[in-house]
Amino acid sequence: MQPFFTAFLHDDSGAVTVDWTMLGAAAVGLSLATAAMLTDTLDIVISRVDNELRTQQMSDDFVQFTSAHFEPLYAFGNVDAETAESLFTIANNMMNQEILDGLAWGLEQMQSGAISSNDMVALYAVASVAYQRNLVPDQILEGYFGFAPSANGDASAAGDMHAAFATNE
Repeated sequence: MQPFFTAFLHDDSGAVTVDWTMLGAAAVGLSLATAAMLTDTLDIVISRVDNELRTQQMSDDFVQFTSAHFEPLYAFGNVDAETAESLFTIANNMMNQEILDGLAWGLEQMQSGAISSNDMVALYAVASVAYQRNLVPDQILEGYFGFAPSANGDASAAGDMHAAFATNE
């Protein structure tokens, strides 16, 4: 029986299979470890890029104060040009989502008749910026604020809408 065990101990015909199995397991283990490390690193990089994109806004130097957008408010004595321009500047410094949220709130208040004169002036400023940045379809802003001139060149739709608002105050 001793020669059988000695022969068994010296037999190396299956050693290659064990070697390749161990090498394969090591390769899989290294792949999994690398993937785990890269996943954490990629999550950090993605988070940083996402944060950077959310905090940065493209240059909007093309957005300029348009006094004509405030004509109905001038006509009813709600605001003067200097105040309108300063409110426009404040609105132009807002992020796009803030503008959209402000528009949504203002239009809800306007439709319910609960908007004050000061809020209406601020809403016009926000709408003017949204119009120039193309944040909302033009038809919506034209319908509520009359920013697009009519055939005779005036902003009569906005004047009519604001006149209705002024009678409700």
